[in-house]
Amino acid sequence: MAGFSVLLSCESFRIAGFAEKASLKMNTMKSTILLAVTLLLLGNVSQAQDKVFYNSFRPQGWDIYISKDDGKSFTRFTEHESLDYNAKISPDGKWVVFTSERNGHPQLFIKDVIADSTPRLLVKSKSMQDQVDFSPDGESIVFVSTHSGNSDIYKLPFIPSDTLDVEDAINLTNDQGGDFRPKFSHDGKKIAFSSDRAHPTTPLKPRLVFALQRTGDVYVMDADGGETKRLTSSDNWEGSPVWSNDDEEIIYYTAKRGDDFKLFRMSSTGENANQISPDGYSCVSPFQKADGSILFTSFIDGPNGFSILSINPEGQQIDSTLVQQMNMLNVDRHESGIMVYHGGESPHPEPTNLDDFYGDLLIKNSPSQISHIPNKTLAMYGVRRSFAAPATHDGRIVYGISKAKNFQDSIQPMAFLVLLIPILALIWFLVGIFKSVKKRKTIPFWKHLVFSLVAVVIALFFIKSTNDQLFMQAKPIDTVRQFLFVVAVALLGLGILSYFLFKRKKRVQNPIASLYQLYTYMLIPFALLVLYAGLFLSSFFNTEKDFYAVDYGKSEIEHLFTFRPDPTFNPQFSNIIDTKVTPDGKHLQFSVGGFRRSPHAKGCVYRYHFENKTIERITDVESNTGFADYSEDNQVMVYRSGRSGNMDIYVEENGSTTNITNSPDKEAFPVISYDGNKIAYCSDVNGLDKDGVVKTMDIYLTERTNTGWSEAKQLTFHSGQEGHPHFSPDGEYLIYTTEEYGINDEEPLVQPYIFSPQMYGEIVAIRLSDGDKFRLTHNKWEDGTPLWLRE
Repeated sequence: MAGFSVLLSCESFRIAGFAEKASLKMNTMKSTILLAVTLLLLGNVSQAQDKVFYNSFRPQGWDIYISKDDGKSFTRFTEHESLDYNAKISPDGKWVVFTSERNGHPQLFIKDVIADSTPRLLVKSKSMQDQVDFSPDGESIVFVSTHSGNSDIYKLPFIPSDTLDVEDAINLTNDQGGDFRPKFSHDGKKIAFSSDRAHPTTPLKPRLVFALQRTGDVYVMDADGGETKRLTSSDNWEGSPVWSNDDEEIIYYTAKRGDDFKLFRMSSTGENANQISPDGYSCVSPFQKADGSILFTSFIDGPNGFSILSINPEGQQIDSTLVQQMNMLNVDRHESGIMVYHGGESPHPEPTNLDDFYGDLLIKNSPSQISHIPNKTLAMYGVRRSFAAPATHDGRIVYGISKAKNFQDSIQPMAFLVLLIPILALIWFLVGIFKSVKKRKTIPFWKHLVFSLVAVVIALFFIKSTNDQLFMQAKPIDTVRQFLFVVAVALLGLGILSYFLFKRKKRVQNPIASLYQLYTYMLIPFALLVLYAGLFLSSFFNTEKDFYAVDYGKSEIEHLFTFRPDPTFNPQFSNIIDTKVTPDGKHLQFSVGGFRRSPHAKGCVYRYHFENKTIERITDVESNTGFADYSEDNQVMVYRSGRSGNMDIYVEENGSTTNITNSPDKEAFPVISYDGNKIAYCSDVNGLDKDGVVKTMDIYLTERTNTGWSEAKQLTFHSGQEGHPHFSPDGEYLIYTTEEYGINDEEPLVQPYIFSPQMYGEIVAIRLSDGDKFRLTHNKWEDGTPLWLRE
């Protein structure tokens, strides 16, 4: 028994030990689970998904179309709501590789020509891949990628059964400029391509000088990237080179701004360039068939603006048998008779996207997810409008549009009465000539000719002076009105003087009296018409704007209000710019005025109260004021104004106004952090001068101190344009638009789709604590004016 008791005690002790260990293990597991849950919750908090809304100048509705009977019929080869474009057929005719944005950014996909398979990702990447071409033996592909930052040409083995990784690709060009549209020679030894590397950017004159334009040339390099040679050099863009069938010549297009794009050919070493397309056709993206004829994309006026045409370069005869009832771009052809192009029907006007780009308000597949920013997950919404439409807290996008579709539509009927001035001038001109002949025996004929000349000079002076002040110099309506009043008084005084001279000469029966009578009849009506123009000038133009709110989830649109700018605004400066919702969600804030005009041009900031449905003007209209931004508590406002004679940044707080830049340099786009302690803005103080008409802008940051605001710190240093900064809600990041990465396709191939005056527009977030940058977009469309909002 004693032994049994000892054994029992030992067993009890062992069981108790097990129980204690089990209990400890259970507690440890509970702690671990609790810790995991806590970390998960904290992770979810830190990874809360903010929203970024930005404008995007991208087309809509492109798929790949294929023909297997040499163009006699075409069928849809891909069908996806996102863009599919730039398709190439493999040398064996079995595969089509194309670019698709179905994953949010352009990537290369592959699809079997025969089997009705789903397109599959060919090259895995987080950057852009586009403009693919095959080596003649089908062993390799080259393509354009932004993998290293700007657009370079990369090379990978072509393995249709695998998904390749862009990390394994060889960068063949590795140049700071943009390199585009690679094309293998038929012997596989050379690659022709275009590049903007040799030209500086230049302002788009005369008015959009901030939009820097590029120029490209044709280059040739070895297939392994060695021995690069420049073949063309001009002020035009020359690009999309393809090799002739014997590799002795290169065919390309040359694009001169404001003129038709022409097809040229030259020797493979760059000599003997000559035009091969007839005038009157805009020709890009050439492809030479085995019979020597050339297929190309042509821009044609009409609902379907792009078609595939064929040309015999020897006789310049145009063949349009391939034209379909849709847009057709960038054809490729295999000798078996397979042909592919991208295109489709033009987007139609949508009731939720008024008076801007045709098609949907949001780009397809919105939002795209961005997860490579530390502790951030962003939902990126691309808005297909000229400026980023702000999102309200209840999930609506707000934008304003003009009641007039164009300037001619804005002219009111009462303005047409002023047309009597040139009409009367013509009448008096003819009367003077008639009287010079009829009364030449009593009055020297030249006196009536002088009368004719005076009538024309007065009308031309009125038209030119008013046009210069109103539209060229863009002076305020009040200034133009004062000028017209002075002119009216002068004409009226001359008319009254002519009347008294007429009476005096008539009393003594001097024949010259009839001439003074003519001057009276001419000058007084002229004076009254000019006076009429001065009195009612502000009513000659319809500058009203309608604001709408679109529920982008339900595709429902609601009219919010009609806005009427101050009547003293020049009609050119009644534009709505910089629209945003205040951080508290209570107000729609917008600026009215001239973006890049004189500091003295009129402009001001307004706010619309969503709840009260009222509009208030929150700055004066005596100078070029705009681009306001508020802290979340609405206690601090920052804006740009020309009230000092320079474009400076001002802060209003506690009833006081402070000019925080006070310099002769141009500042713009000020924004303030939600907590009101940081201000960012753009300045050209250290910018690169472009032709003496504009300087590039960089982004600067100033922070609140005990005595005011700190000295501004420069955040960006690129030689191109940066703009439209906006703080993250927590103030840790700035998001902005940059030209740092150049452009990602030939400029003439992108701008015609949707007019895009500036080709730059990648969106970047910069972490303010250490200056680390995170690129958020990779594509060839203009993206800009990003707004970073809380979830």
